[in-house]
Amino acid sequence: MFTFGFAPADTGYRPDPTPILPDLAVLAPFDFTIEVKQDRRLLRFSTVLVNVGPGPFQLFGFDPDGVTGMGESLQVRQQILQSDGTFRTIPTTATMVWAADGHDHFHIADLQRIQLQNLQSEALRASAKTGFCFLDSYVFRSKEPSYFDKARFVCNVAPDRTVPMGISVQWGDVYRRTIAFQWIDITGLPDGDYLIEILADPPTDTGGQLQEADETNNRGWATIRLRGSRVQVLSSSPSP
Repeated sequence: MFTFGFAPADTGYRPDPTPILPDLAVLAPFDFTIEVKQDRRLLRFSTVLVNVGPGPFQLFGFDPDGVTGMGESLQVRQQILQSDGTFRTIPTTATMVWAADGHDHFHIADLQRIQLQNLQSEALRASAKTGFCFLDSYVFRSKEPSYFDKARFVCNVAPDRTVPMGISVQWGDVYRRTIAFQWIDITGLPDGDYLIEILADPPTDTGGQLQEADETNNRGWATIRLRGSRVQVLSSSPSP
């Protein structure tokens, strides 16, 4: 007799595998400081992108012509874990470009959007940093070892001429305030209260660039008060 949910043993039936998706989320920005550089005022801060989904966030860049050099723009494929333990590779609209910030590795372009807004959510300034390399650099809630680390050619050209990168489940990637272009130019802005908003995989006309389990939790933020050379955090988004 057939039992719902199970196939007879002699049919060879196997259910189609289901995707186990990643889920990108953003911690509230932190560690604010103001750097005065000649006649410019730069608001520096740290950010963390985390993967809170059940599956790994896993990508690779490649050139269809087989050329993977500093001047190349690479196409990006996402690899999605399946319930049978295999990975399914899908195309994306994302691109990888060689970093122009002295880091000497590839970045994904525009996978985070960072803006300074007024309290009416009107954009005033944007972050100078627009490219991001993703790897396990921040332990979020994981008790498992890192997979996406520098030893695995992450963000660099692997022997198969691809450029892998990603974030393991319950790991994150931190961008410290001290790294290149991790700032917003606030020259000329008056003292007052502002909102810093960070969006991971920001929406386009056709949705985000990548597949995720939840597209609604990709925002982190903090309201801050600027007073001369000081920054005070007034409130911030909860931990995902």
